[in-house]
Amino acid sequence: MSQENVDRVRRAWEAYEGGDLSAVLETLSPDLVTHVAPPIPLAGTYHGPEGLLQLTLDWAEGFDELITTAEEHIDAGDQVITRVRHRASGAESGGDIAYSVGERGGPSDNSATTAH
Repeated sequence: MSQENVDRVRRAWEAYEGGDLSAVLETLSPDLVTHVAPPIPLAGTYHGPEGLLQLTLDWAEGFDELITTAEEHIDAGDQVITRVRHRASGAESGGDIAYSVGERGGPSDNSATTAH
Protein backbone atom coordinates (compact mmCIF):
# COMPACT_ATOMS: atom_id res chain seq x y z
CA MET A 1 0.00 0.00 0.00
CA SER A 2 1.17 3.48 -0.64
CA GLN A 3 1.06 6.37 1.76
CA GLU A 4 -1.88 7.59 -0.33
CA ASN A 5 -3.91 4.53 0.71
CA VAL A 6 -2.96 4.99 4.37
CA ASP A 7 -4.11 8.61 4.06
CA ARG A 8 -7.44 7.47 2.52
CA VAL A 9 -8.04 5.11 5.44
CA ARG A 10 -7.11 7.90 7.86
CA ARG A 11 -9.59 10.29 6.20
CA ALA A 12 -12.35 7.66 6.37
CA TRP A 13 -11.70 7.21 10.10
CA GLU A 14 -11.69 10.98 10.63
CA ALA A 15 -15.08 11.15 8.91
CA TYR A 16 -16.36 8.30 11.12
CA GLU A 17 -15.08 9.95 14.29
CA GLY A 18 -16.74 13.18 13.15
CA GLY A 19 -20.08 11.40 12.68
CA ASP A 20 -20.11 11.60 8.86
CA LEU A 21 -21.13 8.02 8.06
CA SER A 22 -22.12 8.96 4.49
CA ALA A 23 -18.53 10.00 3.75
CA VAL A 24 -17.25 6.75 5.23
CA LEU A 25 -19.63 4.61 3.19
CA GLU A 26 -18.60 6.40 -0.01
CA THR A 27 -14.98 5.28 0.47
CA LEU A 28 -15.86 1.60 0.81
CA SER A 29 -15.99 -0.96 -1.96
CA PRO A 30 -19.36 -2.58 -2.66
CA ASP A 31 -17.43 -5.87 -2.33
CA LEU A 32 -16.35 -5.11 1.25
CA VAL A 33 -16.48 -8.13 3.53
CA THR A 34 -16.27 -7.58 7.30
CA HIS A 35 -15.42 -10.49 9.57
CA VAL A 36 -15.96 -10.32 13.33
CA ALA A 37 -14.44 -13.26 15.16
CA PRO A 38 -15.93 -14.96 18.21
CA PRO A 39 -16.15 -14.45 21.12
CA ILE A 40 -16.96 -10.83 20.21
CA PRO A 41 -20.72 -10.24 20.33
CA LEU A 42 -22.23 -9.97 16.85
CA ALA A 43 -19.55 -12.32 15.48
CA GLY A 44 -20.16 -13.15 11.86
CA THR A 45 -19.58 -12.00 8.31
CA TYR A 46 -21.09 -8.78 6.97
CA HIS A 47 -21.23 -7.85 3.28
CA GLY A 48 -20.89 -4.48 1.61
CA PRO A 49 -20.89 -1.02 3.13
CA GLU A 50 -24.47 -1.63 4.29
CA GLY A 51 -23.34 -4.67 6.26
CA LEU A 52 -20.62 -2.67 7.98
CA LEU A 53 -23.12 0.09 8.76
CA GLN A 54 -25.59 -2.40 10.25
CA LEU A 55 -22.81 -3.97 12.34
CA THR A 56 -21.80 -0.53 13.60
CA LEU A 57 -25.37 0.39 14.55
CA ASP A 58 -26.04 -2.98 16.21
CA TRP A 59 -22.77 -2.78 18.15
CA ALA A 60 -23.53 0.75 19.39
CA GLU A 61 -26.96 -0.33 20.72
CA GLY A 62 -25.29 -2.23 23.57
CA PHE A 63 -23.75 0.89 25.05
CA ASP A 64 -24.97 4.11 26.63
CA GLU A 65 -21.84 5.83 25.42
CA LEU A 66 -19.42 4.48 22.83
CA ILE A 67 -16.31 6.27 21.65
CA THR A 68 -14.31 4.58 18.90
CA THR A 69 -10.97 6.13 17.99
CA ALA A 70 -8.42 5.09 15.39
CA GLU A 71 -5.08 5.35 17.15
CA GLU A 72 -2.67 4.25 14.43
CA HIS A 73 -2.69 3.42 10.70
CA ILE A 74 0.09 1.14 9.50
CA ASP A 75 1.15 0.48 5.92
CA ALA A 76 1.25 -3.34 5.75
CA GLY A 77 1.97 -4.03 2.11
CA ASP A 78 -1.31 -4.71 0.34
CA GLN A 79 -3.36 -3.69 3.39
CA VAL A 80 -3.65 -0.96 5.98
CA ILE A 81 -3.80 -2.04 9.61
CA THR A 82 -5.64 0.30 11.94
CA ARG A 83 -5.32 0.01 15.71
CA VAL A 84 -8.70 1.03 17.15
CA ARG A 85 -9.61 1.86 20.75
CA HIS A 86 -13.15 1.47 22.05
CA ARG A 87 -14.30 3.12 25.28
CA ALA A 88 -17.85 2.59 26.44
CA SER A 89 -20.36 2.25 29.25
CA GLY A 90 -22.62 -0.80 29.11
CA ALA A 91 -26.29 0.03 28.53
CA GLU A 92 -27.51 -2.65 30.93
CA SER A 93 -24.58 -3.10 33.30
CA GLY A 94 -23.43 0.50 33.51
CA GLY A 95 -19.89 -0.90 33.63
CA ASP A 96 -17.07 0.88 31.85
CA ILE A 97 -14.98 -0.96 29.28
CA ALA A 98 -11.95 -0.06 27.20
CA TYR A 99 -10.11 -2.23 24.71
CA SER A 100 -8.14 -2.07 21.49
CA VAL A 101 -8.53 -4.12 18.32
CA GLY A 102 -6.66 -4.32 15.04
CA GLU A 103 -8.47 -3.92 11.75
CA ARG A 104 -6.94 -4.69 8.40
CA GLY A 105 -8.06 -3.97 4.88
CA GLY A 106 -7.57 -1.97 1.75
CA PRO A 107 -9.09 1.47 1.52
CA SER A 108 -11.45 1.01 -1.41
CA ASP A 109 -10.98 -2.40 -2.91
CA ASN A 110 -12.24 -5.89 -2.13
CA SER A 111 -11.44 -5.27 1.50
CA ALA A 112 -11.63 -7.41 4.58
CA THR A 113 -12.04 -5.85 7.97
CA THR A 114 -11.35 -8.22 10.82
CA ALA A 115 -11.99 -7.57 14.48
CA HIS A 116 -10.57 -9.92 17.09
